[in-house]
Amino acid sequence: MSFFKFNLLLTSILLVIVYFTAIPFYNEWLRTKAWAANNNIFDQMQNLDTTFRNEYRFGATYGLDMDIKRVLSTHKDAVLLLPNNDFMKANNIPGNIDMQEPAVFYYYTGITSVLANSPDVQRANWALLASKKMGLRLMEIKSQGQRDSIITMYKQFLK
Repeated sequence: MSFFKFNLLLTSILLVIVYFTAIPFYNEWLRTKAWAANNNIFDQMQNLDTTFRNEYRFGATYGLDMDIKRVLSTHKDAVLLLPNNDFMKANNIPGNIDMQEPAVFYYYTGITSVLANSPDVQRANWALLASKKMGLRLMEIKSQGQRDSIITMYKQFLK
C-alpha cells in the first residue's frame, strides 16, 4: 500500500509542475510572484513595518499612491482622474509605474478616483497628468473645458 501512495504522490507533484509550467498564465504567476527576486523572506523579517513591506512588494506604484495621498490630504472632496496603463505606455512614462483601477487606489489612499470612461467622471476635480517631458504631476481641474480635454486625451487609450 505504501508503494501506491508513493506513486500517487509523485504523480500529483508531476501534475502540479506541468500545470504551472505548461499554462502561460500560471507560468507567469509562478515566475513573478512565487519565485520573484523581491520575495525574499529574510529582508521582510528584518523590516516588519507595513509601509516598508508595501513599498517592497508593490514598488513605484505604491510610492506614487502615497505621494498623491500626501498632496491631496488637505483636500477632503478630491476626486482624482487617473490615466490608464495604455496611456502610460504610449507616453513612455519612466519608473515602471502600473496604474491600478480606482477601487485599488481607494483601498491604498482613501481618495476617490475615476477613469475617463467612468459614469462619475464629471465629479473629477483633480487629474494625474502624465507626459514624457514633465513626468507625472497632479493638477487641479478648474473648468469644465479643462476636464473635457483631459478626458478626451485619456479616452483615446481606453479599450
